[in-house]
Amino acid sequence: MHRHAPDYVIKLAIRVFGDEPQAISWLDRPSVQLGGRTPRELLARRGGARRIEELLAQIADDDRLHRGETPGRGRSSG
Repeated sequence: MHRHAPDYVIKLAIRVFGDEPQAISWLDRPSVQLGGRTPRELLARRGGARRIEELLAQIADDDRLHRGETPGRGRSSG
């Protein structure tokens, strides 16, 4: 099982959301996907960083789909 430090997850959130203020806002906002907890709260729990990493991957994939990109291939030509 891989394990990521909270700093890695925070940097990943900044990459997904595009800037630090948006990432920090997301980290401090309760999430239905996290049982009403904030991502920052989950960072303190065992396995929390991994769950947040998975959620950020889902958000990034959803964002690419809404922009017309195929994951791993960049923008579509159509």
